Amino acid sequence: MIVLPGLSGGLGTYELPLDTLRDVFDLSVHDRMLYDRLLELEDIRPQTVLEHSRAVGSTGVGGVELARTCSKRSWSEKASRELGQMAVLHQALRQLGGAAVKDMERKELLTTEGQIRARKALNRFASEHKVANDTIIDNLGEWSKMIAPVGLDLDGCQGQLRVLTNGLTKFASDIEEWANSEQSDFRFMAGRVASATRETCKHAQKRVAEVDSWNEELGKVLTDWERAKKDIGKTIDYMWWLLDGWQELIDVWEKRSPSDRAKQRETIEEIASFSPVLPVSEIAVTDQQFWVDVRVNQMLWAGELRKLGSGEIDADMMDRLERFRRQSA
Repeated sequence: MIVLPGLSGGLGTYELPLDTLRDVFDLSVHDRMLYDRLLELEDIRPQTVLEHSRAVGSTGVGGVELARTCSKRSWSEKASRELGQMAVLHQALRQLGGAAVKDMERKELLTTEGQIRARKALNRFASEHKVANDTIIDNLGEWSKMIAPVGLDLDGCQGQLRVLTNGLTKFASDIEEWANSEQSDFRFMAGRVASATRETCKHAQKRVAEVDSWNEELGKVLTDWERAKKDIGKTIDYMWWLLDGWQELIDVWEKRSPSDRAKQRETIEEIASFSPVLPVSEIAVTDQQFWVDVRVNQMLWAGELRKLGSGEIDADMMDRLERFRRQSA
């Protein structure tokens, strides 16, 4: 389903099945390509949508700037994954390999001698804990791939979800700094955005800490593999959903006009209207009222934002939407 608020000047929100978009809108080449890819997906998740969005954006059909951004981020994330996989193996050796590999540096894993030394050390651990030798290596490889979106808290090994979590802190601070010289209504709006950002960041940081705690006990991971794999899978999946949409808002803010204050206010209004809201079911009772207030304010801000448009309702679009609604009723 696609949720589309305030279409053509209307104040309602439409929910349209994905496969109806071509009947309602004239899609750009970029959107048609992405649309065709998404229609083929059986299980739509943030990470798979991002993957396909990057693939389409990298083709250049959405413009040069988008293509460069997609290619740059894909390359950076690929590099962090590869370095992170080596770092996980190095951490495992330091934790499990004993005195024989305590002085071993990460770069030695690139050599044949270093790989032989590493395998011998892990074989000793496998023998002591009655785990098949090859299973240890295979599970470490799978583990490093599973945690790659979060990665390790080491230079060059930070995954995109960890980077985004850290980026939320700066984003909130930037918004607050901007608001210091603003009039009261925009200062209140920016304050709500900053507070929502920080609250989301707290939830994300808890999940990052869970991943880090597992990485600090790789012996426990390898000897209780099925449980560890299940738990970390849930944590990573939760983070994808939790942080979905925030990178786009950060990008919007970073592209704001550097000197036009009126344009900057419009950017804040857009960010405030579309900031992701945590579901009440996912938060403590003591935090629920805060998020309810954020959502109520969002609806008010979104209504004001729509009034800033042309003021005219696209009659043809409204007719098509109403026909769709009557047919689906």
